[in-house]
Amino acid sequence: MRSCGCAKPPERNGYPGPLLHNTRVSSVVQALTLRHTALARGARAFAGALVLQTLLLAGPAWGVDALTLGRDNGPVALTQALEFWVDAGGKTPVGKVEADARQLPFAAIVADTKYQLDDAALWLRFDATVQDPRVHWKLELPMSGVDKIALYHRDSLGRWVVQQAGDSLPISAWPQPARYPIFSLSHEVGPSVRYYLRVEHARIPFSALPRVLSAERVTSSRQLEHLFLGAYFGLALLVTVLALINAVAYRDRGFATYAAYLGTFAGSQAAFKGLGGLYLWPELPQFNNIAIVLLPLLAAAAALWFVRTVTTPGRFFRALDWLILALMGLIPVVGLLDASFPTPESFALINILVSAGLVTLLMVVGVSLVEGDRHARWIALGFLPIIVATLFPLLRNFGLMASGFLTQNALILGSAVEAPILFYGLLRRVTRRVEPSARASSLRTTDPLTGLLTTRPLLGKLRQALSTAERYQQPCALMVIDLSNQASLQLKHGRETGDRAMVLAAARIQAVAKQTDTVARIGDSHFALLLEGPMTSDSVNRLATKILASGLRTTTELPDADPLLFHIAIGYLAGPVRLAPERAQACLDSMMQAVKEMNDGSRKAIRLIQL
Repeated sequence: MRSCGCAKPPERNGYPGPLLHNTRVSSVVQALTLRHTALARGARAFAGALVLQTLLLAGPAWGVDALTLGRDNGPVALTQALEFWVDAGGKTPVGKVEADARQLPFAAIVADTKYQLDDAALWLRFDATVQDPRVHWKLELPMSGVDKIALYHRDSLGRWVVQQAGDSLPISAWPQPARYPIFSLSHEVGPSVRYYLRVEHARIPFSALPRVLSAERVTSSRQLEHLFLGAYFGLALLVTVLALINAVAYRDRGFATYAAYLGTFAGSQAAFKGLGGLYLWPELPQFNNIAIVLLPLLAAAAALWFVRTVTTPGRFFRALDWLILALMGLIPVVGLLDASFPTPESFALINILVSAGLVTLLMVVGVSLVEGDRHARWIALGFLPIIVATLFPLLRNFGLMASGFLTQNALILGSAVEAPILFYGLLRRVTRRVEPSARASSLRTTDPLTGLLTTRPLLGKLRQALSTAERYQQPCALMVIDLSNQASLQLKHGRETGDRAMVLAAARIQAVAKQTDTVARIGDSHFALLLEGPMTSDSVNRLATKILASGLRTTTELPDADPLLFHIAIGYLAGPVRLAPERAQACLDSMMQAVKEMNDGSRKAIRLIQL
């Protein structure tokens, strides 16, 4: 019986048959293939792990982009490339930050985030690659007043490169003297460089972000900034000096307090914008934090003093006046205490007092407007831009607004608008105040009806003319002019017409006279015209004829178009004849008598008298 499927395949020459041979070869090949596949997968896994490890240690973190710095001058925003970590104790060194890079909770930064760094430090990191060796890149933090900031990176030999700046350091320790920190990035072309930025900034929430730009762009930006700041401080200095001059000239306390307010405000802006630390006390960094807090508080107290002086709120509400006085004394005292013992609580109190000062200032100006003070509207209009501008740094200090252009520059812009408005308002105020006394004093030398000089200043001019004629051997002439029909015009048409005729006669005589001549009213219907300089008797006579002709011109200013009739006596001094200056009164009296004698009914209107 044949068994099925159990027979061995035939063998040839001691070797297995073809079927068995092919099966063994296939098994070997399959085993080798599987082993090769496993090795390939292991190699790929190892390579992937190596690449991942390299990216984690040397490359940018996940979720952020590395900066590629080419030929563009910038500025380049770092928002997409920055990661942050807040060191709660503020004691971690940069070496440990780098070594524990994977364990530390660095996260992608979000714009306008505000960090409270009283006892902490803010770490920022980013990667950058320089592509063009001709462009030197800078990193700047466009915010003055930062306590301390440091930039770290390794050079090609693995050594740390450290740059530090901030208000706690003298300017000589900064890598580049400026109003705010500016650092240099690595000049190496090709490899990606990791940078660490450490920021210390107490009491004020920190929200400014650095930016990268070329050295050429930094220079041009600084030139524009200094032009803008120079224009502002030049305007502030000019207005302050003019205010002091007016304070002395008019003896006005309003201008004096305004000069004090504008001077302290400009000083506070010099400290706030970093110009004080850069130019005034570059090697005394301890003054930075004192000036940046104390000077604005002095400016706030001076503003309250100025408003109280101009509006005098004690006239309306005694309690409001006492409130201003209390704030004027309390604000500087708190500022001095904060300068000696700075704490977050004292800084919060300062912000509250400044806010209360703004509210009080608005109350005082508002009450003055309601009570009808005509000068208060200029004070309100002037303070409006500075009050609005003050809100931006206050909101930043309270943590309600991120640092930006308005928090850095709104006060300067507001002050530039405020200064000329307040100065103009003060000038109108002091002009209205001194105008009555000025008019009263001018009555001694000016005729109120015609606006001409009176007899007293004319005699002084005549004495000087006689002295000059005697010294330099030059002629001199004096005309006395009588409006002969003034009495008849007044009798016929009334007193108002008589006065109008006198005003019109004064205008006609002034129109004929030169700018160097002196015209005065010396009687009810008499005028005097003093002539100096080269002249002859004929030229003086021709001038008198012009005056006569001007009076005969018809005018609608007088009823019935009546003319102005003049009688003119001319006193002429020439040749070797001289008249002593003390004879001026006698000379004028003789001329008055001569013109009165011309009213004898004769038709001669001009008479020449040799003095």
